[in-house]
Amino acid sequence: MPSLSLSDSQTGKRFFWIFTVLSIGLFNLGVAADSPLPVLIPLGIVFALFCVHSVKNLYYLFFFLLPFSIEVELPNGFGTDLPSEPLMLLLTGITIIIYIKSFRQISGRIMTHPISILLLVHLFWILFTTLFSTDQFISLKFFLAKIWYLCPFYFLPLIILRDTIDYRRLFYFLIGGTLLAITYVLINHAGEGFSFASSNKVVRPIFRNHVNYAIMLLAVFPFLISALFRTKRHIIIKSGVLLFFLVAIYLTYTRAAQLSLVLAIGIFFVIKYRLAKLSIGLGLILMILLTVFLCTDNRYLDYAPDYEKAIVHKKFDNLVEATTKMQDISTVERFYRWVAGFYMVGERPWTGFGPARFYFEYRPHTVTSYKTYVSDNPEKSGIHNYYLMTTVEQGIPGLIILLAIIIVTVLIGEQTVHRLSRKEDKNLVYAAIVCFVLICIVILINDLLEADKVGPFFFLSAAIITHYSLSKGPEIQESADLIKKR
Repeated sequence: MPSLSLSDSQTGKRFFWIFTVLSIGLFNLGVAADSPLPVLIPLGIVFALFCVHSVKNLYYLFFFLLPFSIEVELPNGFGTDLPSEPLMLLLTGITIIIYIKSFRQISGRIMTHPISILLLVHLFWILFTTLFSTDQFISLKFFLAKIWYLCPFYFLPLIILRDTIDYRRLFYFLIGGTLLAITYVLINHAGEGFSFASSNKVVRPIFRNHVNYAIMLLAVFPFLISALFRTKRHIIIKSGVLLFFLVAIYLTYTRAAQLSLVLAIGIFFVIKYRLAKLSIGLGLILMILLTVFLCTDNRYLDYAPDYEKAIVHKKFDNLVEATTKMQDISTVERFYRWVAGFYMVGERPWTGFGPARFYFEYRPHTVTSYKTYVSDNPEKSGIHNYYLMTTVEQGIPGLIILLAIIIVTVLIGEQTVHRLSRKEDKNLVYAAIVCFVLICIVILINDLLEADKVGPFFFLSAAIITHYSLSKGPEIQESADLIKKR
């Protein structure tokens, strides 16, 4: 991807005057036509030059802008997130071009790394199950969306972010943007008296809801710790930033995010004392036993809630209490959809109903014992369990592939962090593992892995673990030198 060189003085002057004349002409055209579109052309040229000059700077810009990305409904009935999705598409195109042009230099240990192989198998299986989908067009869109998460957030950083300094700069941009977004939300929330009832309203338009906001803060949190306490300088200021972040997470009033902060400490010690295999094994055994217990003799029906008592709660303390009593409507509605999901898996266990097809197919499989006041699902939300959703839409093989990605990534991360010698490298890998596992835990009760403010952190964390497991490897260094020349 050759860059445009303006270092020659004559070339630079010529470009400057051409650009100036063009900009003035387009500005006048815009005034005459009473349209802003001609004025956007010079801005597009500047942005294109910026992208060509440095993919890395574009990458930093994306993560700075990510907290401010806004959902926009398009006239054709589709929706997008601006500016994140157009930038993701651009970064995907850049990734594909770089890998095609430099395939021989970067196709070695990067492409044959276990995590890379599993992610490619995951992508292939999504495409394969699309062939058996109840709506192949919608499933194909899901497949394409998965590509523009994998390419820019897993494969691209492996060749443009060469060392810990590059990753540190990326997270400084991300943290800076996130702190500005938090400030915006807290100012809005203060105007509402920091009430639980307003927690969804105050995050808009830059976040879909308080859950989306909370999970992004949770994903950023491990990298915040890694960046802030890299050195002991300015400890008071850093502690203030940390406190500000913790207060923001508390005021999201999201139970999963608050509990996950405690779990983050446990995850750190599990990795530190090499307990990942034991923890994963116990977790899988527990989930299998629980599933068998509930499915035997339809025992799950014994836990059906009282329809009249499952309601929306206006206060956070009431919500926590209601959750433990199976009286919170969001919790009960999850069970309603999970039960439907299990019946769907039984109907199509091997290829599923097709990627992105749960919402369109689940109603005939529901059980009325778990029905709630919001079961008509006007917001068209999903199953609220990414693992079960994967099984419903991609079959049991799809679930096995997803679990393999998670298990292998965590185990390689644990192995890598104990092999590294530099403290800053170790801390970054620790942060990546904690972020990765926290997202894996949160998607037990959400299906936000394809959300633009969650998915990037999942794949970027996997990329960081892959990078450091290959640290100082020849392909990584050759790729870095290649990108540096371009």
